Amino acid sequence: MATVIIRPSGTMTSVTGFDVNASTFMSRIGDNDTSTVATQNNITCSAVGIPFEDKSAYDSATINSITLSVTGAAGGRGSGPEITCVIKNGNNTLQTSELTFSSASTQSASAYSTSLTPAIVNNLTLNITPDNTGVAIKEVYITVDYTTGGGEGGEGGGGAAAGYSHKVMGIAVANIAKVNTVAKLNIAKINTVD
Repeated sequence: MATVIIRPSGTMTSVTGFDVNASTFMSRIGDNDTSTVATQNNITCSAVGIPFEDKSAYDSATINSITLSVTGAAGGRGSGPEITCVIKNGNNTLQTSELTFSSASTQSASAYSTSLTPAIVNNLTLNITPDNTGVAIKEVYITVDYTTGGGEGGEGGGGAAAGYSHKVMGIAVANIAKVNTVAKLNIAKINTVD
């Protein structure tokens, strides 16, 4: 399995209740720099339709999961601000998470893994709604965990062949057409192929 980070990129739908406009908001939360901040300055606050960059790394891969992470801190009226994050694909809500910043930190939602494809990941958007405590958002990103079509492999073994729980030693999954007359529960490992 491999991972790649995708960051906010493009034009978001709207932002209200932060100290910056939509363009600056996108720049600050997606620049991989925790010294740039978008700070909540109103009780009524939201950031809607935040799009993410596309990465070619997972275009023909199996998407195992996505994990949202937000770096933030208290930004005003009190401690422990909470933000509600909704990951969407079009009009479909994939995941809703509540992240609390008791100190300046990076908080991550649970990994989401239901029926993901490269097309879905390439169309993710995020809505962020802070509570009325006041939050400073420094960074937002999604970690995409994926497996390439060739499977794991190389010298000394690799991952299990599709449908099997044991490693296939030294043989790429793509080179195994079929295993005849052996129940997969009885296969401990395959050392050679004739």
